[in-house]
Amino acid sequence: MLKSNAFKATSFSFVFTAALLFEGCGSSDETASNANLCYYYYVIAKSSLPEFDSNLFYTADSLGQRLDIYVSLKESRLKFEKFSGGYRASYIAGVRLIRDGEPPVVKEIRRVVDEAAFPTASDSSYDAFLVSLRVTPGKYAVEIEVVDEASGQKTSRVYDKIIPDVSGQSMSMSDILLLASYDTVGYGRRIRPFFLSNAGLLSDTLRFFTVLSSSVSSRDSIYLKVFKLEMHERLPSGYISPGFSGGGPNLDPCRAGVDSMLVYSYPLRAALDPGSCYIFGGVPKPLPGNYVLEVVVENKDRNWVSALLPFRIRGKNFPDVTDDLRDMVNSLNYIASRGELQEMVAVKNDSAVKANLLKFWSDFGGYSKMAEYYRRVSRANMYFSTCIDGWKTPMGMMYIVCGPPDYVECRGLYTERWMYVQTSTNNRVVVDYRLSRDTPNPGDRYYGIENIYSSLDFWSYYVSRWRSPY
Repeated sequence: MLKSNAFKATSFSFVFTAALLFEGCGSSDETASNANLCYYYYVIAKSSLPEFDSNLFYTADSLGQRLDIYVSLKESRLKFEKFSGGYRASYIAGVRLIRDGEPPVVKEIRRVVDEAAFPTASDSSYDAFLVSLRVTPGKYAVEIEVVDEASGQKTSRVYDKIIPDVSGQSMSMSDILLLASYDTVGYGRRIRPFFLSNAGLLSDTLRFFTVLSSSVSSRDSIYLKVFKLEMHERLPSGYISPGFSGGGPNLDPCRAGVDSMLVYSYPLRAALDPGSCYIFGGVPKPLPGNYVLEVVVENKDRNWVSALLPFRIRGKNFPDVTDDLRDMVNSLNYIASRGELQEMVAVKNDSAVKANLLKFWSDFGGYSKMAEYYRRVSRANMYFSTCIDGWKTPMGMMYIVCGPPDYVECRGLYTERWMYVQTSTNNRVVVDYRLSRDTPNPGDRYYGIENIYSSLDFWSYYVSRWRSPY
């Protein structure tokens, strides 16, 4: 059994002979719960289900083409039971490789996790495993399901994967695999893959690995590039003024087209022999955001091949933002004026920004109110994040400013209604959300605000509660 602490998940070791030295929104998330018809209930329930990350790595070796399926599961999401030596949990993980017209390939693994102390939500320990499958060219659906044996809770994810036909190509390249680390062992390399969804957990350098296959020897140019994905339609960043009428972060950034901006490019030259060449590389870790890493190889005959890897950088303690001063300030734009935010950051260093942030909260209720605000930001991130952080979404905005809804009315897949009721006055606020991106899997959905009905200027009411010093 695989054991680890914090990055136990990266305890795989593989050794390769290296001829050359040098990890958005694409996955989906599904459960068998009927709550899928109502997104709010789905995301609340999801926070108690087994949580796992996964990565697919396609490559070709001397035996043919192969798909490696890496899975890491957060131990604190399992149900542990006490036994004589400490605490134990177990789960069954199933992998199904599905292709039209063919029977599915199924592998099932039972894992047992032992811990000396009972894991809590703050623990960052992961259990991990690897499944390798031989594949032929074509389009596949890869289903991964994890079932906690003690609780019966289960979570599954579905990926689409296209295996290319490289039989007639003089050059081909594998997928790109992010690495937690690699080191030299004898004449080869030992790699420890990284396959959590948040690449912000890595060090200041994003290390990666890819395999190049070539039928001829040549002197090749290798280019390492990182592109930042920018949305065509940006989320509003200013203060949402009283008289709110359905504005705010109501666009679907996951559906909008994206522009790419080159943020890093580095060329290399190398003499490559025929066969498989193992390329190890590293690029500086960028600021939080969505990116694509590209590795391009061009030989002397101007033949070229490339591989792309989308990845996301978030704070190391995500969904919590209290370690990220920028997000602490930016998430205030729901209750602070534009002038207040500009004054807060118009100073020379982060220490001064932090002092201004603490003064803002000192003026408007003190530490307990600040702690509650950022607790809601964290929960919004946990519940509503898609290709952007949950606090930037319409549901996240309402959750932070107004709190959890008093009632949720499920109206099928496309629409749901949140209701807030003031018991002292019986005033009501009704917010209708409509699905703006229709996907078969709830984890990929995005809801915008369709209508708001209120018997009071509700936005000013809720904002003023946050800004009251008492």
